[in-house]
Amino acid sequence: MVKKPDFNQDRRSTFNMGKKIAWESDANVRLELVNTLYRQSPPILVGNIAVVSLTVFLLWGDVSHRDLLAWAMSIYVLTTIRAAIVWRDRRTAPHLAGTASRRAWRYVVLSALSGCLWGSMGILFFSPGNTTVTALICIVLAGMTGGSVASLSSWWPTYLAFVLPTVLPFAIRSFLYGNALFSVLGFLSLFLLGVNLAFSRTLQRTVRDAVRLRFENVSLIRQLTEEKERAETANQSKSQFLAAASHDLRQPTHALGLYLATLRAIAQAPTIERAAVNDIAQRLQTALRGMSQLLNVLLDISRLDAGVVDVEPRVFSLQHEFLALENQFAHAAASKGLHLRIRSTPVWLRTDAVLLHSVLANLLSNAVRYTDRGAILVVCRRRGNDVDIQVFDTGIGIEDSQLKNIFREFYQVGNAARDREQGLGLGLAIVQRTATLLGARIEVESVPGRGSRFSVRLPAHQPVEYPQAATVEPRRDPLSARAPKTILVIDDDCDVLSSMQTLLRAWGHTVIAAQSREQALAAASSYRGELEMVLTDFRLARHVNGTDVVHSVFHTIGRAVPAVIITGDTSSRGINAALSSGFRVLHKPLDPQELKKLIDALAD
Repeated sequence: MVKKPDFNQDRRSTFNMGKKIAWESDANVRLELVNTLYRQSPPILVGNIAVVSLTVFLLWGDVSHRDLLAWAMSIYVLTTIRAAIVWRDRRTAPHLAGTASRRAWRYVVLSALSGCLWGSMGILFFSPGNTTVTALICIVLAGMTGGSVASLSSWWPTYLAFVLPTVLPFAIRSFLYGNALFSVLGFLSLFLLGVNLAFSRTLQRTVRDAVRLRFENVSLIRQLTEEKERAETANQSKSQFLAAASHDLRQPTHALGLYLATLRAIAQAPTIERAAVNDIAQRLQTALRGMSQLLNVLLDISRLDAGVVDVEPRVFSLQHEFLALENQFAHAAASKGLHLRIRSTPVWLRTDAVLLHSVLANLLSNAVRYTDRGAILVVCRRRGNDVDIQVFDTGIGIEDSQLKNIFREFYQVGNAARDREQGLGLGLAIVQRTATLLGARIEVESVPGRGSRFSVRLPAHQPVEYPQAATVEPRRDPLSARAPKTILVIDDDCDVLSSMQTLLRAWGHTVIAAQSREQALAAASSYRGELEMVLTDFRLARHVNGTDVVHSVFHTIGRAVPAVIITGDTSSRGINAALSSGFRVLHKPLDPQELKKLIDALAD
């Protein structure tokens, strides 16, 4: 049976998906912040060269030349290394989210080294007796820490790593000197450091939020675009679906009209030939069978979409299904001169054998239909713990541009004229939906003019030995011996009600006809003890539900009798509503023989 939906699992999946989306968003934001840091590097590096050169010029006559040149050369070398690293990273990894953190922390280390070199001014060139040097040190350090707020704050640890070693050595050295003036300078240095850190942190959050908002807007635009494209695709598919279905229904309906006119002309002739009437009846049956085929396939798709198809997994040998497929398609392949080969397999599966047979039968049917010469091969191959059931053909093949469309309803390769001899174009739509229901994966490979390969992947199962069942003689089922029944038929359509009366009476049953709930209850009251079965349309006039009518009839007669719900509704909601009634459900158009068998079975 179909498993009940696991809402906890759905919530966990939604939560995990939300975490994944949030993580991807954070990764993109991080990448953009790092890229912003790197984009702002060239002005910083050029500024370092300019400031250090000007500082050397201004301090040349006041400090040791050796110390000043060593300090300047150290900054020149480090700046050159930083420029090379920035240039390389901006060329090779600006869009790789996985490298963002590594690049960011590399930049943090380089900024920390640069901060140490700039901060060494406060120790190497500290001159309490030289006001010019002291003022220049304060100006340079204040300028470097304040000027780097905008350029380094996109990745806040970078600014933190730069500014702390830049300011703290001078502040500490000023406090250690003990002079009131230098104590004030030390305090002002720390105060400026705190202000710059606070401003940098605020700027970093502003930039981060702006970047995140930008990505959210881009994501929203992308989602809206995808939804728009999906809606347009759905609308286009609906139009194509309705056009194809209308065409495929119009053809047999047109034929029915012509045959009925012919039958009416025969009835007006002086003499009626039984052979001619029988021939017209057979042609009518053929046209009706074409309509029923289309409607039944549409019903299958609706039932799959509605999720009301029962999945009954069991362990079975795949070879049994292969033998059944060979018996089913050997004649059709041979009639076209094709060599059908189904390679034997020892594989066992645990799935719904009936639904799997439907998938493979649709694939084989397409292979026979679209192959004019050559061969068709069906094999099963191991793929670890899974197996691939593959259908090869040497047919017309499929263009790559058409592969994404072949599982759509009514889509057929090379059949724009809707030739019914080439099928309805619904087989692969059923294959995809059924495979999803089974948890199978469908893969397609095709070369135009050379053929196609369809694969169905399922988990393999260990072989199972079943005890051999005792042979039972088949029981003869004499349908003609069934006793006639008194049947209440309810339908608000006069033509349908009349034809149902005629058919059931021809089978020997007593029919009580009703067009509404009131007529049905009146009839049930009159035939309280004789009523043996109820056949009712599901949707009656004035929004009356056939299921409710049946229960009202049961209440009126004081007992339950076999009941059958008949519906022409192929929507997901309608199918679910009919099946949830608990009664047997038949779908319009009815197969008379199926109806007869069901009436006889319910009468047992």
